[in-house]
Amino acid sequence: NKWSEGKFTKLFEDKYSIYNNIQSLSFSSWTGAAEAIFSYFKLNGKTILCPSNTFQATPMLSSLMGAKIKYVDCNKNDLCLSFEDLKKKIKIHKPAAVWVVHIGGHISFEIEKIAKYCKKKKILLFEDCAHSHGASFKLKKGGGWGDAAVYSFYATKTISTGEGGLLVSKNKNLIEHAKSYRNYGKPFMKFSGKNYR
Repeated sequence: NKWSEGKFTKLFEDKYSIYNNIQSLSFSSWTGAAEAIFSYFKLNGKTILCPSNTFQATPMLSSLMGAKIKYVDCNKNDLCLSFEDLKKKIKIHKPAAVWVVHIGGHISFEIEKIAKYCKKKKILLFEDCAHSHGASFKLKKGGGWGDAAVYSFYATKTISTGEGGLLVSKNKNLIEHAKSYRNYGKPFMKFSGKNYR
């Protein structure tokens, strides 16, 4: 008689955590998982950098959650965030966070440099892994470089559940926050959440 968050949901999360080597938590959509990240890090009113080449969800969700969006150019060789332009835009806009989008089924070629630089500057790094199920770089899969990452399981993705999303993070406190956020803030009701189970 368990109507949601049942054994197969938990099994899916456990298996993806093992496969991706990082803790994973399922959501009804990419959007729900990304919202949980914004809720945890309290990014309302802060500046977030997004790549110029991405699906509308990445900047749109950030804007809907109250962030100020600024764009970073992308490289011709991998179609992902340009490290050189990122350094310029960080200097100009002083962001709280950066989105890296792993476009086209591969990991951003400059992810190591981007992650190292963001860590040095104390800037949060989020990975949009909607295109990168199964992709890896130097034995590390999507979500292994930033503070949090989000996968999509929409119908057009490499792995599809029709709809759905997955939050992955090494941050155990974020995962615990997200568990509650996806279910109206239950069971402790320390904050308001939504129905993203």
